[in-house]
Amino acid sequence: MADDQRARYSFAIDVQHASRFVAIRKKQRHAMSDWVSELVFNSKGKITLRQARLEARRRRPELWPTLDEYVERAVRQRLADGDLAGPWEPLTPDEEEAATLSGRGIGKNYPGYLSTRSYNLPRSLVRDLRTAAIRVSEEPLAELEELGLLYNSLDYTTEEHEKRNELVEKVFSAPRIVRQALEQYGPWPPDERPPSAPPEPLGP
Repeated sequence: MADDQRARYSFAIDVQHASRFVAIRKKQRHAMSDWVSELVFNSKGKITLRQARLEARRRRPELWPTLDEYVERAVRQRLADGDLAGPWEPLTPDEEEAATLSGRGIGKNYPGYLSTRSYNLPRSLVRDLRTAAIRVSEEPLAELEELGLLYNSLDYTTEEHEKRNELVEKVFSAPRIVRQALEQYGPWPPDERPPSAPPEPLGP
């Protein structure tokens, strides 16, 4: 089915996460190589190097997940959190097309440094991600527009700046959700999260 197909999608993630992923990938390569060597050695000639490599490939999702799998797992967990779980109305064709456009939309300013990375993810998951991002942002965006606070301005009063910041905090782009997913559910200690992580775990 089309929804089960995968494609590459790019997201801006925290540089700390990008660096950790590089370290994880390097560690996994060494671990996989050591596992193959040990399997061949312990078999005392019953298992060839080729057979061991094939077995390592079969065991890879369990023992050495790819970076794509880490990201997919984290995003699925984040989308299951109470604030993003929905249910949401499906996107219209126009909304689906708009969701694929690149460019900077309104949203919370990121306090750290970002690096763009691409991951091979299920199309259905990215559709759910974009749907949640658009639907959860509808009300705060509508209120921003109604109050004339949609675009940042130096002319705003202190109260208007505070109100705008309050509403912008409720606007979620797909990349912001991915960053939060990695911060909360990525393969690293939760107490070492980059600065955009929510102060408390989100739940139902």
